[in-house]
Amino acid sequence: MAKKSSNRVVMIFKIFWDGIVWYCKYLDTFLKYMFFPVFGQILGIFLIFLANYYFIVNISDLIKKYQLLDNLPLVFTLLIICVAPGFLVFGKAFFDYLVAFTSLNSMAYVSRGEKLKNKPLDTKTHDDLLKKRMGKYLILLCLFSLLFLIGVNILLIVPYIIVSVYFCLVFQVFMLEESVSPVGAFKRSFHLVKTNFGITVLLLALSYLLTYWFLPNLFIFAFEKSKLLPYLAMPIQNYLNVLPIKEVVTSALDSLTNSISFLPADITSQINTWQTANFNINDFINTEKIAQDLTRNVIALSVIAFLLPMRCSWFTMLYKIFDTEKTDELRKQDYKKEK
Repeated sequence: MAKKSSNRVVMIFKIFWDGIVWYCKYLDTFLKYMFFPVFGQILGIFLIFLANYYFIVNISDLIKKYQLLDNLPLVFTLLIICVAPGFLVFGKAFFDYLVAFTSLNSMAYVSRGEKLKNKPLDTKTHDDLLKKRMGKYLILLCLFSLLFLIGVNILLIVPYIIVSVYFCLVFQVFMLEESVSPVGAFKRSFHLVKTNFGITVLLLALSYLLTYWFLPNLFIFAFEKSKLLPYLAMPIQNYLNVLPIKEVVTSALDSLTNSISFLPADITSQINTWQTANFNINDFINTEKIAQDLTRNVIALSVIAFLLPMRCSWFTMLYKIFDTEKTDELRKQDYKKEK
C-alpha cells in the first residue's frame, strides 16, 4: 500500500514536470495565443480609465464653455460613449480568455498523441470545437460562478475549498467528453477525483506554488530591481490624484466625529485633540504607494494568466490518467461478470 502511494506521488511530480516541458516546447505559440486575451483586458481597463480621467479633468471647462452640457443625463450619456470602446476591447479579450481556459485542455490532450506530438498546435481548430458548444459552455460557467459566489461566504470557505478539489476537472471533462452536459461535467469530475483526493490536492498545491506564488513574485521582483515599477505605476497615480479620495475620507471622518456627539464633552474633546495631533491624511492615503501596489497586482495577474496553458496541461494529464484507470476498472468488472 505504501509503495502504491509512493508511486502515485511520483506520478504527480512527473505530470508536474511534463507540463513545464510541454509549456516551454510551445512557448512561442502560447505567447501569441494568450497575448490579446491577457493584454487586451489590461488595454480595455486602461482605455476605460483614460477616457474617464480626461472626462473628469475637462468636463467642468466644457460645461462653462457649452451651456448645453449643463445637463446631468447628457453628461452621463457622454461618459458612457467615452468609455464604451474600452469596454468593448475588455469584453472581447475576456471572452477569448474564457475560450482559452477550456480549449487549451483539448490542445494539451491531442498534442500528446503519437501523430501530433511533434507538430505545431492548431489553436483555431480547438477554439472552434468549443464555440460549437458555446451555449452549454456558458451554462457551465454560470454554474461555476454560482459555486464561487457561495464559497465567498467566510463561513463556507473550508467546504468550498474541499468541493473545489472534487470539481477541479470540470473543464477538462466538458472539453474532452463532447456528449457530457454542464451538470454531468460536475458529476464526472467528482467521480474521477473521489478516489484520488490526496494526489489531486498535491497537484493543486504544486500548481499554486509555481504559477500563483513563485513566478508572479519573481516577475514583480524583477520589475522592482529594474526600477521600472514607478514608471509603470505613474498613469495610475495620476488618475488617483484627480479623484477626490482625500476629501471623501476627511468628510467621512468628520461625519464620524459628529456622530459621537452624544458622548460626554471631555471624551469628545480628547478624540478631536488626538485626531488633530496624530492623523495626517497624507500619511493615510499615499497615492504613489497605492498605484505601485495596483501595478504589482497587474503584473502578478498577467503572469498567472500567461501560465494558464501550463495549468491546463497538468490537469488534462491528471484527467487522462484518472479516466484510463476508471475505464480499466470497468473492464475488469465486466470481465468478472462474464466469468
